Amino acid sequence: MRLGYLGPKGTFSYEACKKYDKNAEFIQYRTITETIDGLDKLDVDEVIVPIENSIQGGVTETIDKLINSNNIFIKKEIILNISHNLMANKKYNLDEIKEIYSHPQALAQCRGFIEENLKDAIINEVSSTALSAKEVKNKDNVACIANLSCSTEYNLEIIRENIQDNNLNKTKFWILSKQKNISGNKMSMIFATKHIPGALYNVLGIFNNNKINLTKIESRPAKTSFGEYYFLVDLEVNKNIQKAISELENECQFLKILGIY
Repeated sequence: MRLGYLGPKGTFSYEACKKYDKNAEFIQYRTITETIDGLDKLDVDEVIVPIENSIQGGVTETIDKLINSNNIFIKKEIILNISHNLMANKKYNLDEIKEIYSHPQALAQCRGFIEENLKDAIINEVSSTALSAKEVKNKDNVACIANLSCSTEYNLEIIRENIQDNNLNKTKFWILSKQKNISGNKMSMIFATKHIPGALYNVLGIFNNNKINLTKIESRPAKTSFGEYYFLVDLEVNKNIQKAISELENECQFLKILGIY
């Protein structure tokens, strides 16, 4: 089985791959968008992508790509504990570090540590934590924030471990497939309401009337007109789900079922 992920080796997506299926052939991509495109083109059988962090919230690149992707479905979710670590090509003192590389989410999750210890360092955002490790291995006085396994993968020294601002830091990943599950306890969907007063209230009322518990609701700009939004919803499936979907199809301007899992 070919499993696509946000590379290079050492990313948290890579760790999620190993947790999901260590015997798969791992195919790395440069961005989340390219990862999902790889599945769409059938270059891989499944992909793993981050969808939500317990501190920073939804991963917008994943959400935006799924809004515009067809016939791609959630197969399963995996949750990883996230630990961020400061590493470099040798053991520098904190005041010797002039630049930091990492993914924007990792930088945001370590903002307190950076402001307290590295406030004068130049911040460089890259597409993955593992790429940040690859970037700094031949640069002096430059550090990265990355997964602990990157220290072995890229021969880096660990300067500080567990520098995240919250030790309850977790990231949820979705395994995506072209094959649709037919059963499961959880469902995710994206919808947009009609542009009339009370439209969102009416949609949420459908879930309430069918006794469906929403475990998450998040909005994303539709990028069509200011004030227009898509809503990503996770919910618990019950016996009324098909009735609710039929009612949502009549009430929503846009509705996409991302999967049952």
